Amino acid sequence: MMNTEFLREPVLCAVSGGIDSMYLLCRLRAMGWRVIAAHFNHRLRGEESERDERFVRAFCGERGIPCVVGSGDVGAYARENGLGTEEAARAKRYEFLERAADELSAGCIATAHTADDNAETMLFNLARGSGLRGLSGIPPVRGRIVRPMLSVTRAEAERWLEAQGIAHVEDSTNADDAYARNRIRRAV
Repeated sequence: MMNTEFLREPVLCAVSGGIDSMYLLCRLRAMGWRVIAAHFNHRLRGEESERDERFVRAFCGERGIPCVVGSGDVGAYARENGLGTEEAARAKRYEFLERAADELSAGCIATAHTADDNAETMLFNLARGSGLRGLSGIPPVRGRIVRPMLSVTRAEAERWLEAQGIAHVEDSTNADDAYARNRIRRAV
């Protein structure tokens, strides 16, 4: 059973504005958790990245949800460090989340990984030749990172948002097969 001691402190909720993170933010709040939304603008998609940031700021502002926003030039960071775009984005995003959690005294950082993400991760790791650790999927808790949605599918999250009338934004890169995860999502 997960330690719930962190519930006394605010939960920093990673919010991109997409289906999964909007579901997470709204469900945590509906369950009475004190949440702080944390949005990281990767600056990878031009105006679309700016649109996502505006959406999250406005959504939170209209509902009185505290919101912290960070940004970084992920493309430049990837080039400077010889990383792929996805790897660089993950590194910069988690760096931001950890720093924000420290500054805001958040008890944990909640991310919106779903059952679909977990299955994709396991298949991705299998394709790369992972050992048992990689085949176990995404851990529900790693340090102060918690993933409370690992038993929720993306379709369930989408239906819930629709039923509640809660908007979200779509990331156009989710349709780009240049990313291995998207190829797995579509083909497998």
